[in-house]
Amino acid sequence: MSMRTHDSEVLLFSAPHCSSCRAVRPAASDVASAFSRSVGFREIEATVERSVASRHGVKGVPTFVAIHDGVEVGRLVGIGTRIDLEKLFEAADSGDPIRRRISSTDRVLRLAVAASFAGAAIATGVTPLWILATGVGVFAVWDLLQPERRSRR
Repeated sequence: MSMRTHDSEVLLFSAPHCSSCRAVRPAASDVASAFSRSVGFREIEATVERSVASRHGVKGVPTFVAIHDGVEVGRLVGIGTRIDLEKLFEAADSGDPIRRRISSTDRVLRLAVAASFAGAAIATGVTPLWILATGVGVFAVWDLLQPERRSRR
């Protein structure tokens, strides 16, 4: 946990009563050590530094916020895996925002709705239902259609 000396940093918003915060702290410190030359790491007690937490849109703890040149490039709410933490630090280092993916359940539900609209369009011959089916279908897979941005690290 360092004072701000980097253009890139990861902030951990925590609280003394938070057992999840205590659980994630060792992994966060390990990953922070690996990135210590390029990414700063600060733990901020959200119950004390409420204005800072509010400015960063923190609604619960633990919350990690990755910042590169003053711009948020990633966020992790709750306990993530070590890989999630590494991605967060990589985003802070490179400036490439973390891509958010929808869950498999949401994707299946969206595709089911698109299929329902397509079925209704076939059954009724109503063109606007085809438009809805196409829109919902694209919405279901849009995150997969975006090109992957590679880290500069």
